Amino acid sequence: MEEKTENRNKLTYKVMTVGCPVNQAEAEALKNKFKEKMLVEAEYIDNVKADIYVINSCAVTQAAARKSRKKAKKAKKENPEAVVALMGCYGEIDPDDIKEKVPEIDIIIGTKGREELVEKIINMIEKELRNNDNDKKRTQSNISGEIETGNYDFEELGINYKSRRKRPVVKIQEGCNQNCSFCIVTIARGNPKSRNPKNIQKEVETLTSNGYKEIVLAGTNMGLYGRDIKETKINLSGLLLKLGSIDHDFRIRLSSLEPVAITEDVLFAMKENSKICKHLYLPLQSGSEKILKSMKRNHTFEDFALIVKKARKLMPDISIISDIIVGFPGETKKDHVKSMHAIESLELDKLHVFPFSSRPKTAALNYNGQVKPDIKERRVYEMKELAEKLSLKFNQKQIGRNLQVLVERYYKEGNYAQNKVFWGEGFSNNYAHVKFNILTNTSKSSENFIDKDKGIIEKNIVNNFCEVKAVEATKKFVFGRLY
Repeated sequence: MEEKTENRNKLTYKVMTVGCPVNQAEAEALKNKFKEKMLVEAEYIDNVKADIYVINSCAVTQAAARKSRKKAKKAKKENPEAVVALMGCYGEIDPDDIKEKVPEIDIIIGTKGREELVEKIINMIEKELRNNDNDKKRTQSNISGEIETGNYDFEELGINYKSRRKRPVVKIQEGCNQNCSFCIVTIARGNPKSRNPKNIQKEVETLTSNGYKEIVLAGTNMGLYGRDIKETKINLSGLLLKLGSIDHDFRIRLSSLEPVAITEDVLFAMKENSKICKHLYLPLQSGSEKILKSMKRNHTFEDFALIVKKARKLMPDISIISDIIVGFPGETKKDHVKSMHAIESLELDKLHVFPFSSRPKTAALNYNGQVKPDIKERRVYEMKELAEKLSLKFNQKQIGRNLQVLVERYYKEGNYAQNKVFWGEGFSNNYAHVKFNILTNTSKSSENFIDKDKGIIEKNIVNNFCEVKAVEATKKFVFGRLY
């Protein structure tokens, strides 16, 4: 047992993440599991190769899958003797594709059985050490294939107590039953599964007691939260009220929510609780009714517009951002123009624009009317131009307001030793990206004073809320001064 513990103390690991906030939360949970086994994270240690690499993959687009493969290849190149595992949506959807394109991966696991992954990796390494066969070529293991498929409960990966992120992500739900024609996530994540509200509350309480000032709630389709929990009658609005009653100085931000999830009780919970950020991320996907129908979305454009109207009536300062897919099969120039006009009429505050990416096992893969790449590229460019216009308009609306900003970092521009001005940077309650000046008493001739000022900034400003008066705006940032 002592030899096993000694071996574990020497092992190092890196966890790399591609994709959504849910993946980010899972990656942090995995890191904590490694730490519980007395392993050392190598990512932030200079010139240290890891013994274990885990890539938490994404498959939502072809580019995301390609990026996941690239990270796995890079890991094996960095340390050919390391155990490299790829887990997550890509591993669930197409393990055979991974085996073919990245045969050097040692372990493939999907979105089930992840709580066993750390122990399986450690056991694999310890077996090699005991048998002195670590020079032998490993047999690729597909853990996903060893696990029963079908309905299963929410997989609890443990309570996260620490995060490298200034705004930790807490996963509350997984899975979706909406079956949009373009989306592979329903296949990758399975049916809706809600996390036990006691575990969610415990994780939020633990993180906020450890000093984190903003918690981001995430799920595959958070609006379905609680519908599968028979023991306790709770839904998303009830969970928000429960978390909002935690007696710490922090705020709660909602990650992406399907539009139909925005019921009046959710809006009222946001309005009445000062801890909940006045910010909604609602994927519209298209402003064309024809395309929405082809996408098999469960809302119309008018449904979406009504939700936006209700939200702004209750919370005038709320920001609403959205995802838009451009170049969906069957989309004509007329559809594209109509979509842009409809989106502009909503006066959304920010857009994330994506070219349509066909995915295996989805209905849209076989749709007629695939848009040519050059046409798709041009339409993406036009939609991004609209996104920049909307972003500038939103940022300009902040001018003159006092914004509560959670400061995530600070830096200096120009000559570090002679510059007396630090820049602080972070996000406001309504998700404006804010930069502001931090004036210091730094002497131009003394590095010691600079170190002193940096210490003061670290202690009193970073990871804390600041009131910032917005005075200027660009497409990307709101600029302000401490109020």
